[in-house]
Amino acid sequence: MWHTVFIVLHATAGVVAFATGCFAVRRQGLFPYYFWSLALLDLFMVVAVSIGWRDMGTAARVVFSGLIVLGGYMMWRAIQASRTRPSAGNPPSAKYLDHLGFTLIALFEGFAIVAAIDLGAPTWLVVALAVGGVLAGHLTLNHLKSSLTVPEAA
Repeated sequence: MWHTVFIVLHATAGVVAFATGCFAVRRQGLFPYYFWSLALLDLFMVVAVSIGWRDMGTAARVVFSGLIVLGGYMMWRAIQASRTRPSAGNPPSAKYLDHLGFTLIALFEGFAIVAAIDLGAPTWLVVALAVGGVLAGHLTLNHLKSSLTVPEAA
């Protein structure tokens, strides 16, 4: 039961992190909500994995260990985004968008992959969704950087 509770909390924090992160691209005042919901997402994942660890096989332990490492890297990127976050009224920098964008793409990937697997999608479709999500995220990020940032002085 507790495993399920923490999975639900993890998923809820992920939805909040994704939504507030998307809005934090233009409205940096929402950044703290994104940051802390991302931190909670990671915390709830670690707790859920810890609770279920003894029931997992070796492959699942490797996968979830990798996801915990990815969660840590996402937090590092969120910290970097907080350091490059523009002050009120200023446009975002390319560095800010790169850090924030990485975490948003990773969150989207998690939603798409988990949803596809839960719906019983074939492996080729899961892979196609993953690749398509990265490509769409990269294109969106490049568009945002070209339309929202001010070129740096040389």
